Amino acid sequence: MKHAEHLKNIYPSKIGQDWHHRNCYGCGPDNTKGLHLEFPFEEETGDVFFITKIDKSFEGAPGYAHGGVMAAILDEAQGVLCFHIGHFVMTDQLNISYKKACPLNEEIEVRAKISAVRRRRLHTTATIKLVRTGEILATSKARWYDIPERIFTRMFHRSPLSTERLAKLLEENKKRGKLIRKKFKKS
Repeated sequence: MKHAEHLKNIYPSKIGQDWHHRNCYGCGPDNTKGLHLEFPFEEETGDVFFITKIDKSFEGAPGYAHGGVMAAILDEAQGVLCFHIGHFVMTDQLNISYKKACPLNEEIEVRAKISAVRRRRLHTTATIKLVRTGEILATSKARWYDIPERIFTRMFHRSPLSTERLAKLLEENKKRGKLIRKKFKKS
């Protein structure tokens, strides 16, 4: 009875940290060199959307963010989005187009969207915009491999969250993903 009790009150994820380990480079609060971003899910749009700033510790050219950090943000935002709608994924392809250098310590808007779900592949897009001007700084398209449950279980067997709990969370996210897709088909 107690074993099943911890699986009862599981709701769809709202941020990346709801399911990821605490040392994740993108969202982990315990990673001293990490980004510490939440990657929140917007129920209304079915997107990951947030505003953040990139600080001097992620500097590339003087006064500007390193392109690799921008790539990591785009990769994480799109990957976490896939989980938020019920898919445990691994990056298959990540294509980035840098439009303009990203100034440090200025608000940027990050948005990731699902563009297609086909068999064991998901396709996403993402953008980083400078809030002050609305200029697009970078765009991305990614293709994701939907990982089978047996591999998911093997990869996360050392996670502080039980694989049963993670699987249940993924199931709840999948239900939400189906509802969102239905809503968008009607409109």
